[in-house]
Amino acid sequence: MEHRSLFSYNITRAYPFKWFTPVVVVGGIVLTALISFLNVAATGYELVPTSSSDPNATESHSIWFSKWPSYLVGARASCEPASLQIQSNIYTNKRAFPYELSNVWHLGEDNTKLYQGSLIYKNNPIQNCNISEIQIQIEGPDRTPGQLAVSTVGGTVTAKTDCSIDTSAGRVYFQLRSTYDAIPPPESARSTFLSLNKTGEPSIYWGYSLLNIYWRTVMRDFFNENMKRSPPPFFKGVINLNRNMTLQGSMEDQVQSLDFLLVGACFFIPLNSTGIAYLNNRFCNSTSITELANSPADHPAFARPLPGIWRGVEKLGKSMWFTVLADLGRNDAAMPNMLARPELLASLSANLTQANQTLDRLFRWGLDGQTFMRDFDPSQAPQPPLQVNQSQLAADYLCQVPQLKSPGTLFMSVLVADLVILQAIWKIFTLAVGGIFLKSTEEARHCAACAPAPASGSGKLPTGYESADGRESEEILLEDRTSPGT
Repeated sequence: MEHRSLFSYNITRAYPFKWFTPVVVVGGIVLTALISFLNVAATGYELVPTSSSDPNATESHSIWFSKWPSYLVGARASCEPASLQIQSNIYTNKRAFPYELSNVWHLGEDNTKLYQGSLIYKNNPIQNCNISEIQIQIEGPDRTPGQLAVSTVGGTVTAKTDCSIDTSAGRVYFQLRSTYDAIPPPESARSTFLSLNKTGEPSIYWGYSLLNIYWRTVMRDFFNENMKRSPPPFFKGVINLNRNMTLQGSMEDQVQSLDFLLVGACFFIPLNSTGIAYLNNRFCNSTSITELANSPADHPAFARPLPGIWRGVEKLGKSMWFTVLADLGRNDAAMPNMLARPELLASLSANLTQANQTLDRLFRWGLDGQTFMRDFDPSQAPQPPLQVNQSQLAADYLCQVPQLKSPGTLFMSVLVADLVILQAIWKIFTLAVGGIFLKSTEEARHCAACAPAPASGSGKLPTGYESADGRESEEILLEDRTSPGT
């Protein structure tokens, strides 16, 4: 008895269609090329880690198929959001000020603040920045020896700003604190205005120049006013400035007003005989800069002190206000930025030339020839023009980007994928041909080696497959089918 294996094979025959071979050959070449091309995108790349400062560009422009549908792409670039921790120092993409991230929160259902431990950030545009306070601190002997060597009096200007970003989870709010000191202490690790560019960011450059001159003007005026006073002199001072919400008129008129900022608090600390300050420390009895600046010289010192400093304070406060907003990208109808509009910048820098010319040598240390030292002339606007563009926080993002596999690995990956897909296409094609064309073709329904010859002269073929010797067709061996009828 013949051995029968568990496995079997099919007996095949050629397709009886003239068009079949050209279609298979041409179609196979075209499909192989197309499928190989698609498989390079689907399986020919692998993800490798990298760092990026612009995740949007990394994710959208990393490779030629980055915009294809996800079901066709096996390796797509992606970046993880950055986690900015509370009290960490950050810059914007304009890199004017270092900011300390003070608070992060979102609003609950009843509009209560729900505080978070960090800001989850992914290059979101900064929106709706509002400065809540500008604080000017003036210091004398407490500054470092290096600072005192170049300037008898110095100080810092600090801005507290609330901003927001829109995320997939909703709007998130955060508070930033930025500090400016024209002569910072030697151990300071935070630098301001890292990437100054007169032509690329003229508005930021004007802000840098105004801060540089007006900071020195305020320190000089504080020193000179103290020299006029009978002992004890003031050796420390702090001024809190807030926006005056009671002003009338257009926003352009309001920002140009001397009283755009009001004095929320004013403290000047005098020395006593023991060198320890102990006197009452609320000395300003007016919130109006105009009133404080126009106080008579013989006005009680502890009511409206140092009238000579207040016009400089107003200029310094505004310079800090609008430079911070320019760095954070704020310039709109609700808060027109004075550094972005020629007529407003002309107002803010109206006495810059005079301030520079009257600045004592004692307070000129650190000024360079690159600083703007003359009033802005609107008729000679810089090119490119003044502008404040939208800003993002600067951060490094951990990303994964596609990288082409090595030649050998790429060849095997594409080959395996091609064989699988081409096998599936061939099976579908042959089933379609068998179901549509073979059933309607009489010749294809008969096996010449299996069926008896037709009767002489009948000219007819049998209507089905039949055994030549009466046995079942699957039992006929190839060597038994030497000729029809045998």
